[in-house]
Amino acid sequence: MGDVTVLSAKVLRVLADPLVWYRPHEKQKVFHTTARERLFLAGNRVGKTLAGAVETSFHLTGRYPAWWQGARFDRPINAWAASTTREATRDILQAIYLGGTHGKKAVLRECDVVWVRHGSGVAGAVNEVGVRHCRGGVSVLGFKSFDQGVATFAGTAREVVHLDEEPPLEIYEECLLRTMTVGGLVMLTMTPLLGMTPMVAHFLEDEGNPAKGVVRAGWGDAPHLGEDVKAGLRASLRPHETQAREHGVPQLGRGAVYPVPEEDIVCARFDIPPAWPRCCGVDFGWVNPTAAVWMAHDKEKDIVYVYDVYEKSEATPAEHAAALLARGDIPLVGDPAGLAASARDGQSLMTLYEASGVRISPAENAVEVGLMTALERMRSGRLRVFGDLEAWWAEFRTYRRDGRGKVMKRRDHLMDATRYALVSGLEVARPLVKTPWVRPVVDWRVV
Repeated sequence: MGDVTVLSAKVLRVLADPLVWYRPHEKQKVFHTTARERLFLAGNRVGKTLAGAVETSFHLTGRYPAWWQGARFDRPINAWAASTTREATRDILQAIYLGGTHGKKAVLRECDVVWVRHGSGVAGAVNEVGVRHCRGGVSVLGFKSFDQGVATFAGTAREVVHLDEEPPLEIYEECLLRTMTVGGLVMLTMTPLLGMTPMVAHFLEDEGNPAKGVVRAGWGDAPHLGEDVKAGLRASLRPHETQAREHGVPQLGRGAVYPVPEEDIVCARFDIPPAWPRCCGVDFGWVNPTAAVWMAHDKEKDIVYVYDVYEKSEATPAEHAAALLARGDIPLVGDPAGLAASARDGQSLMTLYEASGVRISPAENAVEVGLMTALERMRSGRLRVFGDLEAWWAEFRTYRRDGRGKVMKRRDHLMDATRYALVSGLEVARPLVKTPWVRPVVDWRVV
């Protein structure tokens, strides 16, 4: 009987190990990178907080799973985990890290916890935890909250900071400063209930920065949520909360250029019929990416489908031309600014593209006319976008106007390319022409 008891205890210890039970879904895997700043922007119940907590536990213990491709620390670390209030930190983060509610597994095993220091002011709240590091020494995890104020986040270096739900920007910036001298990282796991705030814009307007990692996830990305569970959750939401709580999408409200629910224009990918006319809009860039958007027109129903996109920074016209040609012989229209001749050599961008075998016609650039054309099609169900075009959707979600109604020129290159294609591309669109392969002939001999 004693042997069985000992064996059962060993099995329970193994099952309590996050290296054993944590099996991340695809979006959680993508979140675990080496980027210094990371945002997991997700709906409720998707597993964003768990992903941040499990990763922090790996860093605290120095124990990483075999599949791990993210950041690593080979020494004991100092870390923070913080949420909106002391009560929220106790009830959510503390429960995830140390266990104690609803039978949830703790991401820190009991055998790894060396000491626990309780705080004052909130019953049951923990201030700090000492965690045994596999290479010797003790890591320290401190629990904090945003309502304590920015001053409480000052002073000491931290290798890892896990912020759960949206902090004030000044607290985020202070946490970032705490990690600078030790090569640390900050993870933000949140549902964007406050819309396009400066905190969210800090990430979404700089997504091309390799030091920042952004992962978006909704209920559809969480395999543990069945359809009946989703339906029940959806029924409990207020209409204005749906995008944020189900899809993890910040709402722009009155500032959105296209105030249209995503579900009204998204569609699943399908094979475009060969007879449908196609076109492509191009927006030129250098540090800002050159962007292209391909469309197909179901003329019978007058529905336009966005089915492919391209964007790349700091590449030559010849490199872009190769990518455009790879999509087939499709009419191209682009930013008329590409007609302007360079002061250095007198050549225009469009001339350089033509030299590489790509002819791009100048598009009409009446901005508001183009925006209203797109909005009218969206609202009438005559513009659809394939759901897997994540770069297009990322821009769509942050495309907005400032307080004076002017379109903000930030990360709008695919949106501009979409406008060029709609306004000027459809009128020259034609079915995809595949150039037939012909075996080359030398003199009278077939090679």
